[in-house]
Amino acid sequence: MTEQLWSGRFAQDPDPAMARLTSSITTDIRLLPYDLMATKAHARALVKGGLLDPADESVIEDACDAILADVDGGDLSPAPDDEDVHSFVERVLTERTGKTGRRIHAGRSRNDLVVTSFRLWCRAAAAQLAATTGRLIDTLVEVAADHVETVMPGYTHLQRAQPVTLAFHLAAHGYALERDGSRFRRAQEAADVSGLGAGALATSTLALDRAVTTAELGFSAVFANAMDAVSDRDFAAELVFAAGLCCQHLSRLATDIVLWTTAEFGFARLSDEWSTGSSMMPQKRNPDMAELIRGRAASSGAEISALLGLLHGLPLSYNRDLQEDKEIVFRSVDRAAGCLEGMTGLVPALTFDKEAMRAAAAAGGAWATDAAEALVARGVPFRDAHNAIGRLVARLENDVRPLEDEELSAFHPDLRREDLNADPAASVARRSGPGGPAPDALRAQLEELRVRAAELLSA
Repeated sequence: MTEQLWSGRFAQDPDPAMARLTSSITTDIRLLPYDLMATKAHARALVKGGLLDPADESVIEDACDAILADVDGGDLSPAPDDEDVHSFVERVLTERTGKTGRRIHAGRSRNDLVVTSFRLWCRAAAAQLAATTGRLIDTLVEVAADHVETVMPGYTHLQRAQPVTLAFHLAAHGYALERDGSRFRRAQEAADVSGLGAGALATSTLALDRAVTTAELGFSAVFANAMDAVSDRDFAAELVFAAGLCCQHLSRLATDIVLWTTAEFGFARLSDEWSTGSSMMPQKRNPDMAELIRGRAASSGAEISALLGLLHGLPLSYNRDLQEDKEIVFRSVDRAAGCLEGMTGLVPALTFDKEAMRAAAAAGGAWATDAAEALVARGVPFRDAHNAIGRLVARLENDVRPLEDEELSAFHPDLRREDLNADPAASVARRSGPGGPAPDALRAQLEELRVRAAELLSA
């Protein structure tokens, strides 16, 4: 059995079951590039502190680079009894560099090493998710730009409410995603703090300059309290929350796509490349990608709860419970990345039936709110106007014959024939204030989203 990093204290090797059940190597091997980065940075700090010969620094760096290349190339893999990625790295370094490798752990603990490697991974993952979110926003804007005047019904309670445009609807999803991108950037910033030098919980007596490792790893800050540093997982919770909320937003867009592509709505059709069929029913065209995004998003809330539950009530400082945080975070990030990628392919694969959407927007009394507001503009109290138009809508639902002018005035003396204009495009055009669906207001929204997407892609 491989000698454990802590084996000097014990006369017996761990029970095989104990070793197997406490190992995390299959999960945290994903931290390998970041563990190696932290190891190289720590070697530089040891050299500056006079604890490692300068010549040995290049030996460590070359060995770290070779380990990563060998693992990536399939020529090296962890042994069954490597406890975690950190013990794997130290074992191979010692095997390849001898006494030099045995010096590398001076002044550090797995506690500060794991949190530093994990922060590096989370920082990179958050940056990647922000950029992927930016690409999806860009995609939504590109599609929306062709449909600034494509009217469709807007919904509340999944009932037709007021006329809007397809671009307005897509922009609404874009703004939700813009907030997701901002949260990913904040999660990136939360992870951008070095934990190296914290040791097990109380730093070290060795002369190690934390500024060396902080600068080497590109962190913007270094921990303020070592005990907090090794136990802090706020950055991971922020990333999981950002990923989870992003998935919830994607699930809402997925449901819109599922609804729009039904025969009952008939607003859109997916391309063959982004549709699936039925093994039994030859006519079927199914929006499986949208359904899977919606289904996968369902687990994102559970991961937020799982991580918060893991952190709940942990005494300071480090506890082995924290070994379990990585699987939760990795799974959450993978899910969000996959859902974002799928939606980025799905949205441009839609073609829209403009006539079907226009007909739906013109039906069902969608003009009613405009009519009530026309009365309000003539000085009628809103509740009176609402009541009058409500009675008018009920009359038209129960009797489809056209209204004579004298019948119209019976609902309210200030009501005019033009107030019953059912043209959805005219209704949209009247909503020209900031944030509204009128074409000029909407173009401003799309430009704002385009700028924000570029920021997410470039940062």
